[in-house]
Amino acid sequence: LIGLDASSEGPFKKGGQSSYLFNYRYATLSLIGPFLPENARGVKYQDLSFKLNFPTKKAGTFSVWGIGLLDGSGSKIKYDSSEWTYASAKEGSTIKQYMGAAGLSHKYFINPTTYIKTILAATLSGIDLSTNQLNSSAVAVPKNKIFLINKDYTLTSFINKKVSSKHANRTGVSVRGMGYDMDLEQSLLPGTPLQPVIKTSGISALITTYSNSSIDIADGLKMNIGINTQWFTLNKHYTVEPRLGFKKLIAANQSIALAYGLHSRLERLNYYFNKDLATGQENINKNLDFSKAHHLVAGYDWNISELLHFKTEIYYQQLFNIPVIADSSFSILNMQNDWFFAQKLQNTGLGRNYGIDLTLEKYLSRGYYYMVTASLFNSEYTGGDRIWHSTRYNRNYLFNFLAGKEWRTGSNKQNAFSVNIRFSYQGGDHYSPVNEQASAAAREAIFDETNAFRNQLPSSFIAHFTTSYKINKKHIAQEFAFKMLNITGQKDFSGFEYNLFTNHVDKREDLIFVPNLSYRVEF
Repeated sequence: LIGLDASSEGPFKKGGQSSYLFNYRYATLSLIGPFLPENARGVKYQDLSFKLNFPTKKAGTFSVWGIGLLDGSGSKIKYDSSEWTYASAKEGSTIKQYMGAAGLSHKYFINPTTYIKTILAATLSGIDLSTNQLNSSAVAVPKNKIFLINKDYTLTSFINKKVSSKHANRTGVSVRGMGYDMDLEQSLLPGTPLQPVIKTSGISALITTYSNSSIDIADGLKMNIGINTQWFTLNKHYTVEPRLGFKKLIAANQSIALAYGLHSRLERLNYYFNKDLATGQENINKNLDFSKAHHLVAGYDWNISELLHFKTEIYYQQLFNIPVIADSSFSILNMQNDWFFAQKLQNTGLGRNYGIDLTLEKYLSRGYYYMVTASLFNSEYTGGDRIWHSTRYNRNYLFNFLAGKEWRTGSNKQNAFSVNIRFSYQGGDHYSPVNEQASAAAREAIFDETNAFRNQLPSSFIAHFTTSYKINKKHIAQEFAFKMLNITGQKDFSGFEYNLFTNHVDKREDLIFVPNLSYRVEF
């Protein structure tokens, strides 16, 4: 009901070694608009992906691959004043997103124990967004605009060597050139001209080198040891990250593992180039360092039988160098999509995540399967105020149950009728309390950031259901499927907004229920 999907794969010619694969999708949510929030009804997207594989006798294997996508959405201004419950009703936007990537990879065996793989790739992505709002005269004027183009060029190469029967090593380098063209503008007050938040173009690079060895150091005991380095040419920051792990067989079907690693990441490029709108200072966060984290994990794995598998992991993550705002509860760990963020950041924030994950999985046999997962965790951070708070995403627990059953039908039992269901129960996100007095004065939602993320949304229970019938014939297979997402009618929290009629802040929740009927044919 929501689109078209076509794919094909196989050899270029019968008996040949070279092969192809492609997939194309087009979708629009307009047909199921009555089941969706108003701002989601205009969503539509399409994408195309492909891969071509060319083995040779002496020169190795070459692969060419690519993907491209176009997305569009938006919302319309409501000109009827009786519909102006919230300020967002006076706004309308158009959003276009696109991405294209293509690459060439080559794998070559130098000898039976050594091969080298090289990948050259280019990616182009962009966003074109404009938002208008009604001014005091009910005339639509610009509120903001985003014009963003990223061009990435990546060269990656590694050599994989089996040093001996007990030692294998992989060593490589990756150079990622990050080209950018950014023009982000925003109106500070309704009806005032747009002010540039970011207007820049150029190219930077992230250079990564690594080496990792897997060593059988004793009977049933394996060690993984390695090191990873990164250098960001924009601000000359670098990081050196050691990694170490052990895995021990304690029985034929059981093992334990222990691992440590230091990991780091960059932030979105636009955050390095934002402008202080109060002072006019440019590139106020250009010198941001990597955000970093120590990861420590202990695990236990048990193949109870050929069809039943259990595993558990206990983990602790100590985050540091996190960008925060001085003397504030703000941390970039809680950042959502804020393209117009324009505050000075410093790498003094901390964070910690710890918990346990458990999984019990029964593989498909006798026509049925199931999987049960449970996660218990805690997630906290400090901002520039150096006070520990819950993060936005500190849900504390998450439980999933997934199960399916298949029945064979037809004269030769060649057809299949199946039913699948998934249940999820999880704690709610955290949020900061609303300051009603300040909100009434500003006529918009203002939060008490001195008690950041103190409140928590209620727990949610979500269920998805799928049933299908597949008819198999000699040269063709047909499948009819009916899917229902969120059959429990769980509402999705989308934030707080000031109600212009009641002069109070409302909690905005949307019910997203997605039914879909599909037909698939394979030949």
